[in-house]
Amino acid sequence: MKNFLALCTAALAAITGTVCAQPFPSRPITIVVPYTPGAGGDLIARKLAPEMARSLGQPVVVENRVGASGTAGVAKAPADGHTLLSTADTITMLPYLYKHVTFSPSKDFAPIAMVANGTWALAVTPSLPANSLADLVELAKTRPGGLSYASPGLGTPHYFLMELFKQTAKIDMLHVPYKGMSGLVTDLIGGQVQVALLSLNVALPHVTAGKLRLVAVIADRRSPLAPSIPTLQEVGYANFPFAPWIGLLAPAGTPRPVVERLHRAIGQALASSDVRDALRQQGLEVALGSPDELGTRIRADMERWKTLVERSGVEPE
Repeated sequence: MKNFLALCTAALAAITGTVCAQPFPSRPITIVVPYTPGAGGDLIARKLAPEMARSLGQPVVVENRVGASGTAGVAKAPADGHTLLSTADTITMLPYLYKHVTFSPSKDFAPIAMVANGTWALAVTPSLPANSLADLVELAKTRPGGLSYASPGLGTPHYFLMELFKQTAKIDMLHVPYKGMSGLVTDLIGGQVQVALLSLNVALPHVTAGKLRLVAVIADRRSPLAPSIPTLQEVGYANFPFAPWIGLLAPAGTPRPVVERLHRAIGQALASSDVRDALRQQGLEVALGSPDELGTRIRADMERWKTLVERSGVEPE
């Protein structure tokens, strides 16, 4: 009799679970963007959202929750695929820069898809007699501390990557921190500072106008937007696998079928010429990567940033 009751209970539970289980998605999906409205990551999420909604059959809304708190909020959200995070590669450096960051990019999120790859551009003011990276390095060696490079401040990727470049090239350049990019670019064009690392889409209009010159890019490969400019890896700096990227994450524990359904929806969205054009305007290339590939990239980038931040001596704030 006990065995019979146990079997009945198990059967009832199975039937109830089947009946109660809801197909995904069962309600609107929110993509949280930890950046201000109008920023590159925000614009891309807003281009993806309507295309994903058509594929998923539910509204997809974009919500700006600026800063690490917005990212942490997604990590604590229900792991059901209805709350997603649109983020950039910089998420992988946050735990090493800020004491208040309590989430782990590799442990507290389920990667869904790499969306796009970007490119860093090493730009110089046109008045500088350097037409190549070799010219720049040679010039810096003849003027120790005589050249300056600009960044948006300590703790930014621009700063850390330029410091790594200085160490690798065995050169000395003065760091000039700015509070934002607009003043930085203006002074770079004017020659008040000689070198800066910029996003390619920021640099290109000024390059086309003859106001800046590019000597190298940091990317997985040459950008089709600037095919004549070599990567740092090509010219002998093999320790620069820091190409920027944008991807979508869900809270850790999100069921694999849900992750795969979201991945397919993102893939369909990226097939849209409208979305591709929007990415291109931001200096980005479509790079649909699998969940596992994005997870691998996150772990590798975390190790790289950890080493670089520790080497720099910058203390977490």
